[in-house]
Amino acid sequence: MNLEYNLLLGEYPNVTSTEATTTPSSIELPIEPIQLIGLDPLNALTSESAKSFFDKFKQAFDNDPLFESADISTFSDFKTSFIQKLDIALEDALLSYDKTISWSILSTLGISCLNLFIQLNYTGPSVNFDSADLLPDSWSQLFSLSNPNNLKKKSVFSGTSTSDQQLDSQISKVIIGNFELTNRDLFDRWILESLQVSGEPAYVLTSNPLLLYLSLYFLVRAVRDKNSGPQTSNLEDWLNLASSEPLLSQRNSTFPTASWWGLRALKITQDILDNPSDKLFEYVESGFLALKSSFVDNIYQNNLNENLPKSTLNKIIVSFYLEMALMYQHYHKNSKAQEYLKMSQDASGLLWHITGAMGKRTKFQERNVAQLLLVAKSSEDSEDINLSEMNIESSINKAPAALDLNDDTLLEKIEYVKNDSQNLPESLACLNIDPLNQQNLKTIDQCILLGFCLEVKNENPNHGLTTEQMIPFVLRILENPNNWSIQTAALLQRSRLETEKTRTIQRSVLQLEALVDQTENSLQDEAGPYERLSYFHLLALPNKWDMKKELAHRYMSIGAIKSGLDIFESLYMWDETVACYQILEKTNIAEDIVNRQLQANPQDPKLWCILGDLKQSPEHWEKAWEISGQRFTRAMRSLGGYYFQHKQMDKCIEAYKKALALNTLYDGSWYNMGCAALHVEDWDLSIKAFRNVVNIDTENAEAWNNLASYKYDSWQIWSNFLLTSVAIGQFASAIQSIQRIVELRADKEKSACIDTDILGIIVQSVTREQPGVSLTSEQRSSQRKSRLKVLVEALLVNVISTKITDSPKIWRISADFWFWKKDYKTCLECYEKAYRCVSMKPEVCYALPPFKDAVYRLTELVDMYKNLGPMPVISSDESTKTNEITLPTYKIKSKMAIQGLMSKTRSHFESTPEFASLEALLEDIKSL
Repeated sequence: MNLEYNLLLGEYPNVTSTEATTTPSSIELPIEPIQLIGLDPLNALTSESAKSFFDKFKQAFDNDPLFESADISTFSDFKTSFIQKLDIALEDALLSYDKTISWSILSTLGISCLNLFIQLNYTGPSVNFDSADLLPDSWSQLFSLSNPNNLKKKSVFSGTSTSDQQLDSQISKVIIGNFELTNRDLFDRWILESLQVSGEPAYVLTSNPLLLYLSLYFLVRAVRDKNSGPQTSNLEDWLNLASSEPLLSQRNSTFPTASWWGLRALKITQDILDNPSDKLFEYVESGFLALKSSFVDNIYQNNLNENLPKSTLNKIIVSFYLEMALMYQHYHKNSKAQEYLKMSQDASGLLWHITGAMGKRTKFQERNVAQLLLVAKSSEDSEDINLSEMNIESSINKAPAALDLNDDTLLEKIEYVKNDSQNLPESLACLNIDPLNQQNLKTIDQCILLGFCLEVKNENPNHGLTTEQMIPFVLRILENPNNWSIQTAALLQRSRLETEKTRTIQRSVLQLEALVDQTENSLQDEAGPYERLSYFHLLALPNKWDMKKELAHRYMSIGAIKSGLDIFESLYMWDETVACYQILEKTNIAEDIVNRQLQANPQDPKLWCILGDLKQSPEHWEKAWEISGQRFTRAMRSLGGYYFQHKQMDKCIEAYKKALALNTLYDGSWYNMGCAALHVEDWDLSIKAFRNVVNIDTENAEAWNNLASYKYDSWQIWSNFLLTSVAIGQFASAIQSIQRIVELRADKEKSACIDTDILGIIVQSVTREQPGVSLTSEQRSSQRKSRLKVLVEALLVNVISTKITDSPKIWRISADFWFWKKDYKTCLECYEKAYRCVSMKPEVCYALPPFKDAVYRLTELVDMYKNLGPMPVISSDESTKTNEITLPTYKIKSKMAIQGLMSKTRSHFESTPEFASLEALLEDIKSL
């Protein structure tokens, strides 16, 4: 059982980073099938355990007289029977062995197929493997890459004229390879068509897609009720099948993490599709949420804690939250991504803070200026030691090299000025770390920081300030190369950030070239598959062709159009190839390329769409829609855009409806359809369209504005109004917005409906002095502040406090307001309520972050007791003091609060610095 969870976390046992592993001959059924994924992915699929299943699959074909010999003429029958034969092999495997062994075999085969697919298409190193070897022998020979008939052959076109020859001379040598489709091409393209979801095609040159297909079959399709829907080979139909509760229960009791691996396989499937799929998003999100409620949330209560150490359980939780965050980032759900990133950080115990430090960036810089710096520290849990971190020293030697800048002006690294540790800000002093000499982070914490780095990019515009905010995350990770994949992700991110500056663009290109090369050409001293796979699922690493595509764009950005063009052509990325020729003002060559490709692949809807884009001809998009079986959504999106530009709104709406019925994740299409609906006065359709726009992109201002006249009761519109009002200093309007938001949302969401940062800004606008430039401006400012004071008090007393009582931040902001009004009794009551919001949580007794928060709030409360308790009460008109004391019993209340927190947390936190601070605080109160 422990091995299963170690493998889930990427901790491969008894394997160093050299990973020279061979298949033990002793691993035969029925002994520990899970050991399959302890092997190199290639060895796992060639082991005896793997052969036991695929032999059953081959026998299913051998027993069918229809397939006595493999021939391309019977390929359509082969495709129809493929899933049926897999089902026969699956049922045979479940009957041949004990259920525990059967599901272990099937699950580990699915994981091994997925790992090898990732190795071939993402991480490298290159390996000599042909997935056709997993097919029945005759079909394996027909589709094998070693079959001479599957070598690429150039198509033969009709005779060329002189002008044609001149045209050919202008076309890259790569594109001359207008190859005929081989038998292997037909097989791979059928598999890729089967992986198509929501009308989104998979990348045509994906290597060995059969591996991903089999992984999805073992991990997803195997636990579906095949009788609940059509028995087809298409992934989209599989996802529509109902789960088989008996099969799912059997697998979960034997291999609890198989569902998690299935979600990973679906995420990889999404990655090879052209665009995000709404069906995949819905399935993966619901799968993660179900896994969270059934597995992760109960991980300490179920039987796992009898077998696994606490550190492993904790790392499972951290990994799960981080994978969820990355999933939401991929679909641009930034608020959800931020939420789960924070949960991952809290579970890990990682502490980080962006601060500033004086330093120099150039060799000739004389004056130190402020530089952003990330200070981060991992939790100090002595139990949290795993195999990958024990081998960090060997991993450093295998990590990709970070290229030097070699610039005559810029320094290789920022030279910071040594600061006096006594002058550190409070936020850094509590970390107890030297910002300029930081310790290594846990490997998984580096993944979390990279997630936060991407979130900065996703939540901010493409601007130099955004780049400056992201760089500290990357530099902090590059200080300690703990793992190959993490180092690759960090170097890739640095390469992207350096593209905008002339002095760093050269290293940006060279570094990206090196990262592309390392996945293609493996050297003996480079990291092997285990090192590369260990943290793959906790990172947003692109596949090989996307890396090459990015390199091609980088070439084009520095003017090397031809180099970029060669890459696009070799990758069969015809959209980008056409764009390159259009930049070169050679549209005729672009059109000729597409026509040549259509001669070889006349049933490719994407090529027809590209031709339609070139010639702006609706008939080509309609042709693409027709030959795709009305599944290729790009065709209808392009047609809808064409009709929108030509003011044919009815046809525009019809085309967009067809596209969005298959995939709803296109906010641009929804927006155009909404505008078209406004033109034809279809108000219901326009509301639906704009509502979908803002559901996908919550920051689409145009869509919000179009909805505003219809949706007065929409809290999102009031939220937009709130942000705008604060930005221009119209705080009265901002108060109105908060009041309306509370009325609309507080009953369901409580304190989550209030933006405490904005509430604090509004209160500060009243409590902080604003110096005037003249007597008149001072008078106006005083009048304005007086009006705002009444509005703020009404908001806090009559609106917020009547509906929201569970937010310490809100009570703390309220306390500042009452302190400014010199109503010290009410101020102390707010401090008390802020502390109770934290101290009453059950997790304060056993979880360190909530306990720290409670100590902080209590310390703050006791300080205010000491300062305000003995103060005289101020009269209601704030003009005179009275003889009454604000809180005569402040000493007793302080003592009781401290003792109460100590008594319920002593068993878990008595040895912590925070508990010691409570003891010191108690002694301080006793001495008063």
